[in-house]
Amino acid sequence: MANLSTQNIVAAGTAPTFSAAASGGDTAEVGNGGNTFLVVKNANDTNARTVTIAVPGSTSYGELLPDPAIEVAAEDEAWIPLRKEYADSQVAVGRCAITYSDSAADLTVAVVRMG
Repeated sequence: MANLSTQNIVAAGTAPTFSAAASGGDTAEVGNGGNTFLVVKNANDTNARTVTIAVPGSTSYGELLPDPAIEVAAEDEAWIPLRKEYADSQVAVGRCAITYSDSAADLTVAVVRMG
């Protein structure tokens, strides 16, 4: 797993730097839960990819909390909010674990923070 760095968006405008998604998954800072996003670009011209965020913990009934799975269509991008509830102390304080379906091939990622 690679630790993705958070890039701050500034008033003058920002062009995030993207890196290849790690085939074993990545970790990212969750920020305050409302201002940080994982940006995923899928350059594959035929296959969608699913991005899954591992959510720690259980409900009050003992059921595991669901892991959000977001599909990124072929040749498309998605901005995925990194909510503070996704933070997993087993990964690192204030960070979450992210995995990619099928293959991370053709995926580039960036973590951006607004404000």
